[in-house]
Amino acid sequence: MAQIKILIEKNFSLLLLIGFLLGFVAPSIGGAADEVAIILTAFLIFLSCADIRPVDFLKIDVFQVALFTLLRFAIFPLVCFFVMKSIYPEFAVGALLLLLMPAGVAVASLCSLTGAKVALGLSLTIVSSVLAPVFIPGTFAFLGQYVAVDIFKLFVTLVFVVFIPILVYFFGVSKIPKVNKAIKDYNKSAAVIILAVILMVVIAAQKQEFLDNIALIFSGFWVMVVLIGACYLFGIAFSFFVDKYEKVPFIISSGAMNNSLAVGLAFAYFDATTSLFIVLSEVVWSIYVAVAARVLGNRA
Repeated sequence: MAQIKILIEKNFSLLLLIGFLLGFVAPSIGGAADEVAIILTAFLIFLSCADIRPVDFLKIDVFQVALFTLLRFAIFPLVCFFVMKSIYPEFAVGALLLLLMPAGVAVASLCSLTGAKVALGLSLTIVSSVLAPVFIPGTFAFLGQYVAVDIFKLFVTLVFVVFIPILVYFFGVSKIPKVNKAIKDYNKSAAVIILAVILMVVIAAQKQEFLDNIALIFSGFWVMVVLIGACYLFGIAFSFFVDKYEKVPFIISSGAMNNSLAVGLAFAYFDATTSLFIVLSEVVWSIYVAVAARVLGNRA
């Protein structure tokens, strides 16, 4: 079992690609696909809680984290939305949705791998995740004239996907030692499998739309490369204003967002073009994470 776990974790990108390709041959589950994607996304958040310790809240510079969170997860997405709207309007909503996503749980692992401050990385993940149910619907409400989405339903979904799993884990499962240990041991490998299944479900439900827009896949991929690259550049720019030992967590937190949450939300609430664009983020995200781990490891 341990060898299978390691194999899965080491082949993260390959398994996501397999899930992506299987979606084009797997049968659609019809109207239930929305609910399945959201439930699986909530389970991903639940599994990620095993890597978070509430005590890490006590180790942060509150002002610094608050400023970064406001700039990166509220103002930066809005600026990019209006830029994208004038250049690639078909991807503007997808770009906004992706950039509004909180820092992913991979941030802590990357901080550990690069020798950076894990506590700061965890704090950025926790704060941005807790604020996500407010930031995301609030931003779309602010852009009501540009984006058509059910704000209240989106808010309720985010509460279900973010808050409920956190409460269940920390006030329930974490207090059962054997279960908690099992989750900590296998949460990463299980998350890879679940994410691959989410991709398969999303693609299977909308494969005809995707197959009819092959050109969109190629253009969307390169736009995504630039977009996620811009996120890392934002983190680098912010890092010039912090202590040298705290630079790497901010850079990683800016680029390694929780795009699995974006996949679930895109499929449930947005059109096929937005879903396709967000799905492409999984591939690009994986490439950037691998590069970031190698490059930043020498600078932490």
